[in-house]
Amino acid sequence: MNCTVTQPPDPSPLLSNRQLTRFIQQSNLIEGIARKPTDAEFDAHKRFLSLYQITIPDLEAFVQVVAPGKPLRTQPGMNVRVGSHVAPPGCPDIAAQLQAILDRANVGWTAPWETHCQYQMLHPFLDGNGRSGRVLWLWQQRGKPLPPLLFLQSFYYQTLSNFRS
Repeated sequence: MNCTVTQPPDPSPLLSNRQLTRFIQQSNLIEGIARKPTDAEFDAHKRFLSLYQITIPDLEAFVQVVAPGKPLRTQPGMNVRVGSHVAPPGCPDIAAQLQAILDRANVGWTAPWETHCQYQMLHPFLDGNGRSGRVLWLWQQRGKPLPPLLFLQSFYYQTLSNFRS
């Protein structure tokens, strides 16, 4: 079998500081957070977007900024429900499932929306999944035209609904 692996584009400034600030504001608004992004949030987004590949520790570091104290759901009983979606139960396999998602995203085998949906369906962290999933989506969008940033809220819910169907 002949498989072609495409690497994501080299890290480069994807958005201006103003555009990134707007992205963070929109991402926070989806979570009901109506304030200016903090310096720590801005720096975490910039750092994440500069990475060549994404690892679980990269996501953990990002989540600790946007949702401090909310770990990866690797223990039994670390269960989450978001609206009508019940994520897989917390267990050590969450890390393996997340790693599989990242492996495909890092080599470009999944489209950004598909990676985002897989990530949200897994809901790997106790909190911060929406914001970390959206920055992962933005990271995969490098080198591609971005839709207007105001699309985020409708995209988020419509995509997840369509993915579940």
